[in-house]
Amino acid sequence: MIKRLELEGFKSFDKRLSIPLSKGFTAVVGPNGSGKSNISDAICFVLGKTSAKSMRAGKLTQLIFNGGKGKKPAAKTEVSLILDNTAKKLPYDEDEVCISRRLTQKGTMSYRINGKKVTRTEIVDLLSFSDFDPDGHNIILQGDVTNFIDMDPVERRQILDDISGISEYDDKKLKALKDLDVVESRVKELIIVMGERKKHLSSLKTEKEDAETYLELKEELVETEANLLYTKLKNIEKEEARFKEKLGGEEGKLSEAETEFSKASTELESKEAHLSDIDSKLITEGGEDRVNIRTEIEHLNGQISINQNKIESKQSEISHLDGLIAKLQSMSGERTSALCDTLKDEIDGVHGTVGSLFTVDQKYAVAIESALGSRNNFIVVENEDIAISCVKFLKDEKMGRATFLPINKVKGPRPEPRSGNGIVGPARKLVSFDERYSNVFSYVLGNTYIVSGLKEVRGLVGKLRMVSLDGDVAEKSGAITGGFKRRRKTASSEIDEYVKSRDKLLDEIGEIQLQTSENEKELKHKKVQSEQLGQDFEGFQKEREKLQENINGLKLKRDEFSSRRDNIRRSIGDLRIEKARVDAGLTDLQISMQKFEGREMQEIDADKMERSLSAIKRQMEKIEPVNMKAIELYKVSFADFESFNERFTKLQEERNVVLEFIEEIELKKKGVFMEVFDKVSEEFSAIFPRLSVNGEGVLYLENGEDPLSGGLNIKASPAGKKITGLELLSGGEKVVTALAFIFALQRYKPAHFYVLDEVDAALDQNNSMRFINLLTDIMKDSQVLLVSHNNAVIKKADRLFGVSMTDGGTSQLVGMDMSELDEKGGQIN
Repeated sequence: MIKRLELEGFKSFDKRLSIPLSKGFTAVVGPNGSGKSNISDAICFVLGKTSAKSMRAGKLTQLIFNGGKGKKPAAKTEVSLILDNTAKKLPYDEDEVCISRRLTQKGTMSYRINGKKVTRTEIVDLLSFSDFDPDGHNIILQGDVTNFIDMDPVERRQILDDISGISEYDDKKLKALKDLDVVESRVKELIIVMGERKKHLSSLKTEKEDAETYLELKEELVETEANLLYTKLKNIEKEEARFKEKLGGEEGKLSEAETEFSKASTELESKEAHLSDIDSKLITEGGEDRVNIRTEIEHLNGQISINQNKIESKQSEISHLDGLIAKLQSMSGERTSALCDTLKDEIDGVHGTVGSLFTVDQKYAVAIESALGSRNNFIVVENEDIAISCVKFLKDEKMGRATFLPINKVKGPRPEPRSGNGIVGPARKLVSFDERYSNVFSYVLGNTYIVSGLKEVRGLVGKLRMVSLDGDVAEKSGAITGGFKRRRKTASSEIDEYVKSRDKLLDEIGEIQLQTSENEKELKHKKVQSEQLGQDFEGFQKEREKLQENINGLKLKRDEFSSRRDNIRRSIGDLRIEKARVDAGLTDLQISMQKFEGREMQEIDADKMERSLSAIKRQMEKIEPVNMKAIELYKVSFADFESFNERFTKLQEERNVVLEFIEEIELKKKGVFMEVFDKVSEEFSAIFPRLSVNGEGVLYLENGEDPLSGGLNIKASPAGKKITGLELLSGGEKVVTALAFIFALQRYKPAHFYVLDEVDAALDQNNSMRFINLLTDIMKDSQVLLVSHNNAVIKKADRLFGVSMTDGGTSQLVGMDMSELDEKGGQIN
């Protein structure tokens, strides 16, 4: 409840003025222009009203006392409203709460609560505790009463919105709509992002599937290669076992042949000893010369026979050596390093070892081998990427180490032409190779010169890098390396040894043939001498001839055993060479199998798997290049997409929740509004006849189905008239209708305080009395401040304040308690 209103320098009130207010009906009277409505304006001002026009001023500073006639204008205006807080409805401990508003001529505005400076918002928030609102329907200023009639139907319906409190639902709906906008915006953004992610995911999925297919093919390739190698390994192991078996059989035969040869030799020695006895008898019986000649003839015959056997044996050995040489020459290209072969199988761009990429005249072979040294085993590859891949492969498969020479990177010095005693030439010029390996051989041979011997060029030691034909090395630094060198038995060195053996055998055959020729000449001579002796020792001679025949047979037999033994030895040699080839292949396969260690393998159809291997490689080449990272990237991107999809689902759920909430708000809002409308409409229909006897008033909605989308209309029928629209009512009838509407609102939602400024100005005497009677009846529990100059109305007031204008242009106020006047028997004229 308001206890009093205090104002200073407000409009026509220059001095500080305190107006006590209490429960009941307070009337303010005075002539036109006396300033009585300024009290209503002062209440609106202190309650925080911001529109100067609504307080009948052009601008807010015009609310400050302007000096009247002859006085100085006030520097400021201040209005205070003192509220009763004994019930502690306001959040203050004091029994009184003073709300003040001050305005200076400079336009400075300030608000205070109990003297403490606050903001307008704090004032409005405080007043809301007691339902004070400067723009509320409980404050009707001068000329505003018919606004309820003249206003737009929608604005009139919004009055019911305000008193029903559905603005709270509007706030909730507005917030929900904002939330919906946010959700919709996020959904749109998410749809765009998900669309882009989906395109990327689709592209990545193709790459991922290619990568997975490639991995499957690679695994299938590895498995096929493993099984193929395993099959080859088993086959070659079987082949090796067969060779071992054959070799064992041949070695058994050799042992038998050796035994037979030994027996034949022993028997021959016995026969020859017997022959020696017969010769002794022949000497005793027939003469030493004849016997000597006979012995020499027999010796020469035997020697010729032996030489012929030797020639045949050596020719057989030469034939065997020619076969070995041919085989080794065919095998030399297959003895490439197993390591290099494995890399060639695994990685494209591996050319081979340095030693496999050149040829050289045999007479320079030792020198070139020494010049190259370990570089002979360096592996030549296409480029540095291939080299790095090879190193990685060896490391991953734990297959050892190697040095790689990328063709596109290695370079070496070109030797300068040199000549002189002992200099054969630059090493690089003495080897033949493909021109694309030119930089490789410049690198491995560099400025190396081949010389006949270091002794011949000792003056150049320390100036050039030189290698002698027998393999001694003189470095440019001055260091000399030489001595005996045991050469490794490579395929080419074995061929050289066999060629030397064959040449030696040819030389030996030549010598034997020469010796045979000499023996034949000597035999002819001895036969002539024997015939000249003419002595006949037939008995011993026949025996001797028979014995000699046996000896010759034994020699033939022994030679046959020797030939058989040699043939077996050659066969064993052949088998050992074949076994060496098989062993080399077995070693290569065992090295290649190391990378498949730990796998389960099985024997398969090798030819079928070779075809399958080619088909798999073709499939892999079709889908290359492959982005192997796509598998993990797809996994991550798919998880991201699923995360976005979950967010999208949640946003959709949020959207649906917001829409359901808005729908629920609308339903509640409509229900609350219709409840208020029904009650206000009922009150209006009941109150209207009390203001207009026998009259009839009706409130109705423009849209009954959706009341909040339309307006609120009024139909009124003053006493004796047909119900009609508001536009046909007279001024007084409009006021009566407006007052009925105001009272209906008051009956539904009573206010603690009312300001009614000349609302009865258009009413006649009878209508004024009905108005004041209804006012005192309906608002008896509220504070009512009525500004009027109607005597009938004033008589019903509990308190009366009179306002008059002085000659100086200032307003004066006189107050009176009407109950005291009644006690004294007074009356108001």
